[in-house]
Amino acid sequence: MKKLILLLILALFIVNLNAQEKRVKSKVVSATVYSHGAQITRVAKFNLDKGENRIIFTNLPPALDESSIQVSCADATIVSVSNQKNMLDSLSQNAEYLKLQSKKKEIDKKIKIERALLQTIDTEKDVLLSNKNLVGDQGVKLEDLKNSLIYFRTRLEELERNRVDKLELIAGLNEEFKKLNDQINTISTQKIRNTSEVIVTFSTNQPVAANAILKYFTYEAAWYPTYDVRANNINNPLTIACKANVYQTTGEDWSKVKLSVSSGNPTSGSTVPIMYPWFVDIVQPYKASQIRIRGNASLKKEEVVSESLSAVAYDKVDDSVDYYAPTSVSESQTNFSFNIDIPYDIPSKQQPTIAILQTPEVKATYQYKTIPKLSEYAYLVASLTDWQGLNLINGSTNLYFENNYVGNTNLDTKAFGDTLKLSLGKDESVSVKRTKVKSFTEKNLVGSKITDTRSWEITITNGKKQDVDITIEDQIPVSSNEKVKVKLVEQGGANYNASTGIMKWDLKMKPSETKKLLFTYSVEYPKGSMVNLE
Repeated sequence: MKKLILLLILALFIVNLNAQEKRVKSKVVSATVYSHGAQITRVAKFNLDKGENRIIFTNLPPALDESSIQVSCADATIVSVSNQKNMLDSLSQNAEYLKLQSKKKEIDKKIKIERALLQTIDTEKDVLLSNKNLVGDQGVKLEDLKNSLIYFRTRLEELERNRVDKLELIAGLNEEFKKLNDQINTISTQKIRNTSEVIVTFSTNQPVAANAILKYFTYEAAWYPTYDVRANNINNPLTIACKANVYQTTGEDWSKVKLSVSSGNPTSGSTVPIMYPWFVDIVQPYKASQIRIRGNASLKKEEVVSESLSAVAYDKVDDSVDYYAPTSVSESQTNFSFNIDIPYDIPSKQQPTIAILQTPEVKATYQYKTIPKLSEYAYLVASLTDWQGLNLINGSTNLYFENNYVGNTNLDTKAFGDTLKLSLGKDESVSVKRTKVKSFTEKNLVGSKITDTRSWEITITNGKKQDVDITIEDQIPVSSNEKVKVKLVEQGGANYNASTGIMKWDLKMKPSETKKLLFTYSVEYPKGSMVNLE
């Protein structure tokens, strides 16, 4: 049995040795980007020899999901697929690193040459010094001795000068070599990241030029939507420009890729959650030392903004230069995708690349709304009933009215039902004024009761050139004490909700028309008590 196992291991080892190994580069051709992550498709071309070939797809993102790797090839049989990390290969792909290494190699070669020349100078000097004794058995003529000494002196001076020059040159080269080493070490420690490699073993019966497709999921990419909502006037449809903000940090620029953005999120999990029993028990109450609640009554009028009137005016240049990408939409049972029909470049950086996916015209009904007690402005609200088919996702929204930027809001599609409401900001051509009517404001003491009467007048003027629909809301107090009684004396044609104290008027106003609304209420409470009224 042991011999059989050893033979099998030996056979596998021999097969592995026989497998031809090649490192190949691949190109990103398409990417489907999700809110977290992206599905990447790459292609590669390479030659396969007869038999088994071990192909290594190099320079892949480090943060790819190993379980998502898919390889297909119509030209050969796939025997196995595996994944590994490679730090050295990522260094070999860095242009700055390669340039510095090449320069370092040149400097090192110069240093070796100069050291060899210095050694030659020292050797020649030693030869000269070893032959300085010129006196032999026969003696030396004075003239020959004189000429020899002149030669020795001249040559030694020349060699010494050359030696000093070589030492200075070598010192300079060594300093440059050290600086290059420091730069290389900096790149190695700060700029170089791991890369992934996918190793695929192919088998073929004959040599073939193969084409392979590699797919995987990476966590180093994402997209998010933003919107520009524009309304030229209250008589025409509005437009909603949906912009995809796509970014990726894989370390590799995507050049001319087929790009799609999807509403799905593969990282959110696909398992149905399980509900466990919820146990309840008696707990000891917590007694807070101080609790302060600040309500609308303590805020200045300018500080209070109704939730439905959330647009705030800012000065902003009309940003209408985003590139429009021809787009098609594909829908599945659980999500939808925008497929951009032209190749796109997505560099590897944090700053997003922006493409306008669609700019549909949407029918809308426009209505003004004002709550003069809180803010003496009329806000324009657009209501969209056929918005579900627009494939909108939650995102930041810039609002424009009559070619002016009026504010920003967050589009939350989960907060709306059949009707999507968008506040387009203040319109100062519709003026609103709320004033206290002094002739109707009084305080009376009858027996043990005090009656406070308040009267308010709301004036609305339509300064636009077309009819407008406007909703006005105000309120009277609601008693929370049986000793305090509130009575609506003059309703002024409003719809009144006694449980909330809210009064509501729905008006249709002609151009340049002014309307006045008057309402009065009284509050009765015990003598010696105090209530907070306007």
